[in-house]
Amino acid sequence: MSDTADMRLEAGDRAGLEAAHVRLLAQARHRACLYVPLLEPGLLDSEAALAELRRLATGGRHARVRILTHDANRAHRDGHRLLALVQRLPTAMSIRVPTDETHLGYGSAFVTDEAGAFLFRPVAGRFDAEGALDQPGQTSRLTAYFDEVWERAEPAWEIRPLGI
Repeated sequence: MSDTADMRLEAGDRAGLEAAHVRLLAQARHRACLYVPLLEPGLLDSEAALAELRRLATGGRHARVRILTHDANRAHRDGHRLLALVQRLPTAMSIRVPTDETHLGYGSAFVTDEAGAFLFRPVAGRFDAEGALDQPGQTSRLTAYFDEVWERAEPAWEIRPLGI
């Protein structure tokens, strides 16, 4: 029997946030949605996080990792390691950039999976985050918002693999 406290995710610093991301991604089976307005160096590019994202993206034909970010150019210039993984696995991983001013003003960040897990940062530029591994209601709400933005966003063309 699992304790409710064991299902909670919390972070207050960079290391805690990275550990919470890894814990959520480790439970994901087929899908993950990452809404990160700014892909900061040091977040979602650790060996552990990249290993979980790679495992997820190569986990079968239903594998799908979708990422929304407001500035893919900056992440590309900064050499964020997540972009290299997306370029290597373009059929299972994709990045889009919102174009609607309302969505570009969204200042929070979150990650969800298909099993009811979420991690939410009220202020995307801070490390404070809360979430859970078993809250399908909150996860559904965040994923619905993600889907709404995703449908209106454009592919991040500047990071596509050249294929030469």
